Amino acid sequence: MRSPQPGGNLEERHSMGTHIGHAPQDVWGAMPGGPFGSQDVVSSDNVEQYTKLVSSQIARVEIGTASRNRFQHQIARTSVGPLNFIYIRSDPLEIHRTARCIERDNQNDYLVGINLVGNAVVSHPHQRTVVDAESLFLLDKAIPYRSTHDDATARMLVSVPRRLLESRLPDPSHFLSVTPSIRNGIGRLAAHHLGLLAQEGLLLNNNTRIQAIDMALDLVGLAFQGGEAAPDPEAGAPPQSSAILLSRAKAYLRCHLDDPDMDPATVAKAMNISKRYLHKLFSTADTTFGTWVREERLTRANAMLVDPRFDHISITEIALRQGFNDIPHFSRQFRARYGYPPRMARTDAIRMTQ
Repeated sequence: MRSPQPGGNLEERHSMGTHIGHAPQDVWGAMPGGPFGSQDVVSSDNVEQYTKLVSSQIARVEIGTASRNRFQHQIARTSVGPLNFIYIRSDPLEIHRTARCIERDNQNDYLVGINLVGNAVVSHPHQRTVVDAESLFLLDKAIPYRSTHDDATARMLVSVPRRLLESRLPDPSHFLSVTPSIRNGIGRLAAHHLGLLAQEGLLLNNNTRIQAIDMALDLVGLAFQGGEAAPDPEAGAPPQSSAILLSRAKAYLRCHLDDPDMDPATVAKAMNISKRYLHKLFSTADTTFGTWVREERLTRANAMLVDPRFDHISITEIALRQGFNDIPHFSRQFRARYGYPPRMARTDAIRMTQ
């Protein structure tokens, strides 16, 4: 594959009808648009539309393709409870989630991938993993990565909230190079259950759906814990840079900002680092732990105050939802940040919509 060019398209010889394979039938079945049914399928030969869809449905990314001719792709999606399922078939491409992408969309979930057709190479900082066809793989939206597909590809991505995966894999960063096979064993069970959940999850009642999600994620956790790191002679040692650790700390915090008791000790323990080093990470970004947390909470509170969808929620409740348990303190911090009190933010927003 020639060097990818961001924004380009692929040569016409990679047409979807000839080259893009179907998922193994024992996992997904022979549905034309993937596991969800044709009503959820979007097809196009436009790489810009593909980039827009992926950025809105999965995470903000940059896309590179081999040439400026046609780029064929097909995307289907569905949601089951907190899990978002994305099925993608496409011509060869390179996907790059940069640090800038991460800062612009604040997506923090993990992606459990099922590589169905075509081999891939997934690169995290200081870590390169070869992902064979019919294998599971893991991506962390909170840190940069690059995924290269030299051949036509079909894959499933399941977006999993951090809490749900970390309760099964205490530190998922240790499993970024693990690629369990879905041809047999626990990997096959995990992939099969995820496929069934995508197809049948919306037909289940709420209690049964929750149990089915737990079962599928338990199998995913077991598959990665029992898997082996994919061998790659080009892979170097996988030390985590301060930038990566800071991204992980921010991702953890964004998932727990509603907890008023969240403090540096809790975050440091969750990341298996010292409090001193945690504070050092934030200092490298010219901020402090407390300042960053306060800014994030205030930004979220302001977004809710000016959004008419939350007009029925009191200002006190909004503050509590963002981790402020002292309402006068919240009001003072809000005024210091925006120059006016929370109530004015809401009334001005209402006035502008009338």
